Amino acid sequence: MKRTFQAKTTLKQYVLLAVLLSVVVCLYWIPMPRPAMGILIAALFYFMITIISRMIGTFYVVYTEGYMEIKKGRFVSDKHIQLSDIKQIDKIRRGGTLIIVMNDGKEYFLIPPKNEEDFIKCIEKYRS
Repeated sequence: MKRTFQAKTTLKQYVLLAVLLSVVVCLYWIPMPRPAMGILIAALFYFMITIISRMIGTFYVVYTEGYMEIKKGRFVSDKHIQLSDIKQIDKIRRGGTLIIVMNDGKEYFLIPPKNEEDFIKCIEKYRS
């Protein structure tokens, strides 16, 4: 069995998309050779699609077998974490983000789940 939690979409992500879209619109007014402008606009649109993919497609799946899978959209590979390797879970007051620190203390993950209380309870339940 598995439990899926979706990530929060932050205001920073929306602002970044709005800024990139305004840059693309402003590029039409700058006198520039057509091929260079096309390449630049295509690169900005690809960057925007990547951001939208991460906004929509970020999920945290906790399995009863004792591991968690972090899915961050189509363009990034999934990350698998053993729940028994989690040392501690801390909350960041602003933004509702959780910091998951692993056993070695060198690796950590910033996770902003929509329902953080249920997420923490679910991890604690299957962590042993």
